[in-house]
Amino acid sequence: MPEDYPDFCYDQVGSYALKYLDYFQELRKQLSKANVEITLPEYVSMMFFSTGLAGIFSLLFFSVLFSLSMGLAGVFMAFILSIIITVLTASGFYLYPGIMMKSRASKIRDTLPFATMYLATLSGTGTSLPEIFSNLAEVDEYGEVSKEAEKISRDVETFGMDMGEALERAANRTPSDDFKELVWGINHVITTGGSLKQFLQQRSDKLMDDYQRRIEEFSETLSLLVEMYITVIIVGSIIFTSMSAVISSFSSSISPSLLVNIQVAAVFFGIPMISAMFIILVDGMAPGGIR
Repeated sequence: MPEDYPDFCYDQVGSYALKYLDYFQELRKQLSKANVEITLPEYVSMMFFSTGLAGIFSLLFFSVLFSLSMGLAGVFMAFILSIIITVLTASGFYLYPGIMMKSRASKIRDTLPFATMYLATLSGTGTSLPEIFSNLAEVDEYGEVSKEAEKISRDVETFGMDMGEALERAANRTPSDDFKELVWGINHVITTGGSLKQFLQQRSDKLMDDYQRRIEEFSETLSLLVEMYITVIIVGSIIFTSMSAVISSFSSSISPSLLVNIQVAAVFFGIPMISAMFIILVDGMAPGGIR
């Protein structure tokens, strides 16, 4: 979103939005965990302003579009559609932080085994813990884990916090349970004087075992999905083409040109659409990792 848009929305409806902040307090933690770097008043103002804008413009657009052909009934239909769009817009803003939070948690879970292994390697060289997180923050391959490390490094180097306080803040703002357990474990080790290298090595082994288990589960699921895809796309298309040709030969209501149009639509639009949905499904289910 444009950087100035939240400020603009707050200037327009901020005084109104502040009256209803108590109803949206659960979004405060979600915004932080989703790494949405705007305040709750700004986000609620943006929700109110964008929802109102969507409702007004959709009402005007559909009123002009439908009233020309349907008259007063078209205006009523436009009013119903504008209500639906308004509700969908408000719901989208309300659900967005939670969706982004879950997405970040998934990405952290996928790259954390490799990042923890990197931390264990650095700790074995005698590097101090602040420098370890500073180095991790510079490795873009670890994605969201690097962003979490950057915040820890910022809290220590810029805000002057001690490492224990910075780790506690990181545990409270991360959306990932695995990363939370990792930073709490590091905090416990530095507090009790244990071996950081040994802890990180054990933790990386555990996370890597979990990652490999998820890879194996996904491979089994993928083989099932491939069988379903072959059945639906290849076998199904052959059966559909054959059966439609047979049915048309016994039915006088289906003209050859209509049959050809149906088959062309199924082959050139239906199959690519199903294939695209299959690719999106597999990509969403596949465990990620470093790129």
